Amino acid sequence: MLPKGKNNLSRLSVFYRKTKTRNIRNKFYSKAQCFRADFSKSSFIDVNFKGAILTSCNFKGATFTQVEFLGTNLKKSNFTDATFKYCIFSRALIKNSNFRNCTFENCIFVSTNITVAKNIVVSESNRIFKRQPSPEVSQETLTLLDDLRFNPKVQNSRVLHLKGGKINAITLNSLIERLGEKRLKRGLLALNGTLPYRIITANRLCNAIDRAAR
Repeated sequence: MLPKGKNNLSRLSVFYRKTKTRNIRNKFYSKAQCFRADFSKSSFIDVNFKGAILTSCNFKGATFTQVEFLGTNLKKSNFTDATFKYCIFSRALIKNSNFRNCTFENCIFVSTNITVAKNIVVSESNRIFKRQPSPEVSQETLTLLDDLRFNPKVQNSRVLHLKGGKINAITLNSLIERLGEKRLKRGLLALNGTLPYRIITANRLCNAIDRAAR
């Protein structure tokens, strides 16, 4: 792994070998490339794999908490005995990936064909959307969210606003489902356009707003 480059990106390139880092936290691995890498029993917390290529990798026994796979290529990777909590799979490619004995808890699948994966079982505690959700919120809430649009702690990750300023519907849906609009507005008002730490996943943003609403 290399240090952060432009736009607060972290670099990840592992090929045909085992990673030297077992605990990976708060990383924005946009467009990372790994092939036949061994991440077995590794822990991933608050990691964004937007546009990453992680093919034929070994994630056996790994844990994923608040990890986002946005357009991530996970084909032919092995996730046997892995655990996923509050993760997002959006347009992820999981053909021939093995999810034997995996546990999914409060995860979201959007435009992701899970039928082409091997041994995957998704319980009712998770949400599956064939297309991006379209949550309805008030203009007041949208205005409060816009106050964070150019905040450097969230801007570069595209977690809240996409290129051009459009709201990230997946993130907005997660905020509404976890907090409800009333608590969401209370937290945004308390934050007043500020953020306590770097935001690279929807759930990390939700946690910041939730704490502010207390």
